[in-house]
Formats: sequence, structure tokens, C-alpha cells
Amino acid sequence: MVAACLMQLPSPPRRNVFREWAGGMGTSLASDRTVPGHDPGYYDIPFSTLLYVARVLEQEGVPYRYVDGQASAAFDRDAFLRGIAADQPKVLVTVVNIPSLEPDLELIGAARAAAPGLRVILLGPTAKWFKDRILREGHADFVMEEAEELLTGRNVAKLVAGEDVSALEGGSAWDGAALRAQPSRTAMKTLDFVDFPAYHLLDFSRYESDYYFGEKMRYATVFTTKGCPYKCGYCPYPFGFGNRLIYRSPAKVGDDIERLVREHGVKQILFRDQVFTINRKHAAAVCEELIRRDLGIRWVCETRYDVVDEAMLDLMYRSGCREIHYGLESGDPEMFGAVAKSDGPQSLDLFEKVIGWTKARGIRCHTHLIVGMPDESWETVHNTGRWLRKVKPDSIQLAYFMPYPGTPMHKELKESMALGDPDAIDWEDFGSFTRPVMPTKHMTKDEVKRAKELLSWDLRYSLMERLGMRVKRMLGLRAAA
Repeated sequence: MVAACLMQLPSPPRRNVFREWAGGMGTSLASDRTVPGHDPGYYDIPFSTLLYVARVLEQEGVPYRYVDGQASAAFDRDAFLRGIAADQPKVLVTVVNIPSLEPDLELIGAARAAAPGLRVILLGPTAKWFKDRILREGHADFVMEEAEELLTGRNVAKLVAGEDVSALEGGSAWDGAALRAQPSRTAMKTLDFVDFPAYHLLDFSRYESDYYFGEKMRYATVFTTKGCPYKCGYCPYPFGFGNRLIYRSPAKVGDDIERLVREHGVKQILFRDQVFTINRKHAAAVCEELIRRDLGIRWVCETRYDVVDEAMLDLMYRSGCREIHYGLESGDPEMFGAVAKSDGPQSLDLFEKVIGWTKARGIRCHTHLIVGMPDESWETVHNTGRWLRKVKPDSIQLAYFMPYPGTPMHKELKESMALGDPDAIDWEDFGSFTRPVMPTKHMTKDEVKRAKELLSWDLRYSLMERLGMRVKRMLGLRAAA
């Protein structure tokens, strides 16, 4: 008997959706694939909450099936629906994302048609943002809004036992005329309520890459904390992962990683904490645990420039850290202070020091940039380029500004309508890498696109290389004439 189905939905045709990125809103990249599925070869991860939900179901004694619609380049929709029709599960749990919202909802509807009476619980910030529409139109019975990892599995157990949707907690339902809030009655105080997330569901041969270190390594994602209390106006992390910090104890983090190494052959960890060193005492304890266990893993994390120092970086290196991602967003002094890091030390000088400290310890420094925030201009773009060429981080990720629902900037833009209606954007464009979705106060969308291309080209090559290519182009044009 299969009482519940947990599913990571496939990416739709022509795009690959990365469901946990952007605070769980999801990002996407274009694909040549013409059928649902997911292209291999990316540094990809499953939606981690499902692994916690699965382990809670095991603790509750609920039999379930896990379906990963992104496990292959071609998702067999007909076979999936036949399986649903044969199993007749009582509950389907899945996550929907902004870049794939309509195809996601359509497949969920097909599953409900294949198993009449199927209850649907949706996870993730996209479902939370669109809960009115999703519940009103009958795409789901319940949308989780808090403590998803802990409460979703318990909610499934209630439905399997025959309880009504009104008995569920931690989200919203539809009462026939309006939304009905059903807040949590059980606080999720830590991430220690499972002994080990259900990593056994994953085919770890899919999670092997040379993306970070130039050596093909089997990797896994781990949370030591979840949540972000910062108030960066553009960032979907607080809405997506919560603005209150939830911890997994250092000992359990060590247990998780040791089992991943010994049972699944993992050699690399991507810590999914939004700000790994936000609590230095906790981060230091995790590092000490890894040093004590001496597992030989290399790891990557994301953190802020204002919550690390040289001693912390030394400890991180000793425990296996070999790459840190910092959110720079803009190298223009005014934009950095007013927008990118308005709630921290508004100092690019400090950021420059941190990049130097990081690189000096043999830790790769990767910086995230956003092109096209509302105040972006050609002057701010050129200032960013100059600063980056001076400071020289090891690698840079350039993304377009996205007015993610649930962020302060979305609210501001919606109220002012100064750059158009952010809700009128085609949701499939919310990929952050494909194309800009809004102009700025000083630039058209085409100019924003050119600015990103310019920064990418400018930062990829040295001044002498750029001058050489310019001369070659000029000589080529003269020869053609």
C-alpha cells in the first residue's frame, strides 16, 4: 500500500527549473529539450524539505513513494499517471515554483484526475504567495506556510488516518468562500527532529560534478541553519526560508555528513545555510566537529562579508572549506550602501579586505552580482566593473534583478508602479539568468541586457586581452572592407 506520494516535479519543456534556488522561488535556464524532464550535467540539488518530510513519514509509519521527475532528461508522464492510478495514494506532497507554475499546476491536476479524492499539500514560497488562487481554483487542499519540514509529514499522517483538512496546521486551506488560516500549534524550534533526512531516496550518481573544484566529486546539500533575519530589499530568502533562525545541532550535522560519506560516497558538501556564519559560535562548533571527525570532505557555503573575520576563515579552511559565496550585488559605492547591504557596514573597503583574507587562505572567493536593480545606471555598471577588476574575486555570478514576490522591493515597485507592474511579468521569465524582466529608472531592458553582457565580457578578460580583441576586430573590419 502507498498512502502518500512525495514528488519533485519535472522541469517543463524548453527549460530547466532549479527548485530550491532563489529562496525556493526557483530559477531556470533555457533548454533544447522538448519534453518534460531535466537536463543532466548541471550542479543540481533536490528540494531538501522533501527529505525531511519523507523522514517524518517514516517516523509516523506512513508508507509513501518518492518520485523524482527531474531524475532523467525525459519524464514519463504516462507511466507516472498510471502509477498514481494504480497506487491510489490519499495524499500528494510537492513543491511548485515561479518559472514553472502553470505546468506544475497542470500536472498536479492530472494526478488528481488519475486518483479521485487525492488530497494535495503544496510546499514552498511560490505556493505561499499564490495560495489564494491555488486554493480557490482547487489546485491544492492545503498550502504549507511554516515549519514545513516538521509539520508536513504530520499533516499527511492525519489525512491518511481519515482526519479532515481542518485538522491540519501550519498553513492555509479553502473553506468554500475564503482562505482559512490554520496556524501552527507546534513550534519548530530546531532541525533536530529527524535523525537523518531521507538521503537514501536519492540516486547519488546524479549528484557528481567538477563544478567547484575541477575534480568530479559526489556531493550533497546540508543545512546547519535555516532562515535569514536580514532585510535586503531584493532578496527572497526571508520570505522563502523564514526570517527566524532554526538550527541543526553541530553533532547532528556531523552525523549527517559522516553517514553521507560512509554510506553514499559523498566527498563534497554544499551547505545550504543562507548565511553560514551568522551565528559564529554555531558555525565554529560545526567546523570543530568536522575537524574532529576528519572525514576528508571539501565544502562550500554562502555568507556575508560582515560576519567573518580572519580567525573564522582560518577555522573554516581547517575544516575543509574551499569556496565561499558572498553576496556583493553591486560594486557601486552608493548602490552598495543604499540597496545591496543597507543593513550592514556600508563599506566596500571592508568587503575588499574580506575577499583578500579569503583568497589568502586558499579559499576560492565567489561573488554574486545583480544587474538591473531599480537605481542601476551605466555609471553604476561601470563602477561595479572597475571595482571588481581591482579586487579580483576568483569567480563572479551575474544575475538579472528579479522583483521576487514577498520581497520589500516587490512591494515598493507594486505600490509605485514606477517601472511597470511587477505582477504583469510573465512568470516563466523569472529565471534571473535568461533575460531582464524590468527596466531601471535610467536604463531600458535592452540596456540592462547589454550591461550584463558588458560586465561578463569585461571581467572575463584582462585589459590587454580586451585591447587585443578590439584591435583584431578593427583589423578584421578593415580587411573585409
